[in-house]
Amino acid sequence: MRTYTVDLHSHTPHVSGDYRGPVGTAPTDLVIAALDAGIDVLAVSDHFSVAYAEKVLVAADDERIRSGRRLTVLPGAELKISWREDEVHLIAIFEPGRAESRFASLQLVLGMTPGEDPAMLHRVCVEHDPVSAARAIAALGGICHIAHADRRFGDYRLLDRPLMRRLLHEAPIAAVELIYSSNESVVEGLASHPVCCISSSDAHSPAEMGRRRTELVLSEPTFQGLRAALEACALPV
Repeated sequence: MRTYTVDLHSHTPHVSGDYRGPVGTAPTDLVIAALDAGIDVLAVSDHFSVAYAEKVLVAADDERIRSGRRLTVLPGAELKISWREDEVHLIAIFEPGRAESRFASLQLVLGMTPGEDPAMLHRVCVEHDPVSAARAIAALGGICHIAHADRRFGDYRLLDRPLMRRLLHEAPIAAVELIYSSNESVVEGLASHPVCCISSSDAHSPAEMGRRRTELVLSEPTFQGLRAALEACALPV
């Protein structure tokens, strides 16, 4: 067991309308930026797509062979979900090698049809019960966490909404991602059981990679190692 630095929310040029990095950003650029920022485990989580993650996985393997530096890349997707008066952003992370098929199954659950313009996926918002969506992610073998729960969108903040409590009581949420660590006590007050609070970069360019991160004790820097660490983090002391 050792401590690894993880960043479980990042974006790529695949959804170009949402990307703030250089036009010519390549998968290798993302890998090197993550490694230079001290990241050991990176989740690639474009809006409603896991398509680019495989390219980053290959680039990470190439960098390991070239320089000996190791970056574990996990495929994921950010899901923007509306429900009544609320909007929730969930991050679904899947095991490498299974992500494409599992995400395709998740799209069916959410009532989505393939074929959306990748450049505009950040504008997609699915009407669906987020508790049901989180349960579907878990049933498909994925890890689900709530993205930037304390981020303000105008006057709206998920952390202040009754839905946040419902998610923490009824959904298989592996972690709550916060921008401000001072809000951990708010999460603790809402949850019916211990929950792991994490911080992630939500990077939209190589320069933003690792600007926020989390230190976790993992048995190994893998999908299964991450799952076990998040489960252990949420256990009563």
